[in-house]
Amino acid sequence: MIKSNIRKIRESAVPLPPELASLPVIEAEPWFQLDPGLGYFLEGPAFDREGNLFVTSPPTGTVFKITPQKQMSIIFSDKNVGVNGSAFHRDGRLFIVCLTGEILTINPNGYKATFMYPKYQGKSLTMNDLVFDPKGNVYITDFTGTVMDPTGGVFRVSSDAKTLQPVVLHLASPNGISLSPEGNLLWVGESSRNCVLRIALLNDGVTCSPVVGVLPVYYSVGCYGPDSNKVDSAGNLYQCITGQGRIIVLNALGIPVANVVVPGRNDGKSLRTTNLAFKPGTSEGYITTSGQGGAWIYTFKGLVEGLPLFSHQSDEADAHDMGKP
Repeated sequence: MIKSNIRKIRESAVPLPPELASLPVIEAEPWFQLDPGLGYFLEGPAFDREGNLFVTSPPTGTVFKITPQKQMSIIFSDKNVGVNGSAFHRDGRLFIVCLTGEILTINPNGYKATFMYPKYQGKSLTMNDLVFDPKGNVYITDFTGTVMDPTGGVFRVSSDAKTLQPVVLHLASPNGISLSPEGNLLWVGESSRNCVLRIALLNDGVTCSPVVGVLPVYYSVGCYGPDSNKVDSAGNLYQCITGQGRIIVLNALGIPVANVVVPGRNDGKSLRTTNLAFKPGTSEGYITTSGQGGAWIYTFKGLVEGLPLFSHQSDEADAHDMGKP
């Protein structure tokens, strides 16, 4: 028995933590290989209304468009712009937050690229991820800080791009961010602390609840921690664990309920599971990965349908939408 257990441990470069090993495992499947080598670090998946999938590569400043027929094209490329998390506005523009301090807006064909430069107290933000609220405000993470020097934070940018308000400060490299179906909870993956934060908001959308405002509900095991995340229509959180080729699914209370794993992880392949997106109107999740084995997008079936997005609202865009005159 001892020899059998040792052999089992050796079979995987990144075994599931013991407290997760008994949970249901959802195995992702290959959907599209963007590149067979190590040239791209994939991030920022987002679907438009036509079913096209957009992904980013921060080190190369590249934005890719992949059609439902799996035809790929590059719609933006500038190595000086660290494109990262992305989300569609309901007016059809793709918003991309950049590690280099910009919010890039661009249409799905790569035209009309514009830049905004939000700052807090005169300082540029190292933006990693974003999520729209139902009114078109956008929550962003400032991906800075360490455990010893927590300088990062979560901010909300108003729909007219004129106001930036802090939601939570003094964080250690906040990364992914999602909003609950009710719009009163933010989920943030805090990379340097290896934890997932559940942030309860008051009605103004920027003030934390004085009772259960900011709670660390889950701690990741290992050297690599939480990256980006998404929420489904039942409020479950799908939290990518980068460097381990997996996603941990937490319920609305932050309790682990399932694992999602990518092929090849036991052999050290596709370990950079950075982000995911649900295809609107379905439970199909799409994961961006890279590392040994190349840059891949894998798909899996979530527990329920993904959360309806601001981008797919039927209302016409407000005249004061972000970035508009």
